Amino acid sequence: MTTERVWWYKRFRKGTYVNAIVWLAWTVAILFPFPPFSYLQPIMVGGGAGTWFLVGYLVFVAVSVVGFAVISSLIFAIETHELRKLCDRTIAGGFILLFAGSLAGCFMLGIAGASAGYALIIQPSTVNAAENILSAYVNPTTAAALAAVVGAALVIYAMATAKATER
Repeated sequence: MTTERVWWYKRFRKGTYVNAIVWLAWTVAILFPFPPFSYLQPIMVGGGAGTWFLVGYLVFVAVSVVGFAVISSLIFAIETHELRKLCDRTIAGGFILLFAGSLAGCFMLGIAGASAGYALIIQPSTVNAAENILSAYVNPTTAAALAAVVGAALVIYAMATAKATER
């Protein structure tokens, strides 16, 4: 019985493509000149809560787009040049946690920043109202970030412990 080999670099590359499409959509939303999207630029310029939105956007680019591309390249070298095989369970868990954690965490930062920034800059509301909006996102965003960190650790562990295959 033969089983087809799983090429993890291809999966991470597909993850890069999906994340790049999401990033492009997020960028278009920021630049779209019609409400509610047209409020995003003034919210970012306003600082404070808008910083949460901007940080979510930038971290998404760094981790979900660039990070997945770099990981795919490293795994490509491990699987094709070094002829080592990654543990499927470890790398699968890492992929899922890193992908879902980074996506969820960054979007929650973006939504929290946009919502609280809207309350402060566009409506305008009190600082306490904006802080209440932001505080509702702290624990879920922290949990998502922790999931992404655990996922990244699993991916690194899988790469470091990849076993040599027959040549």
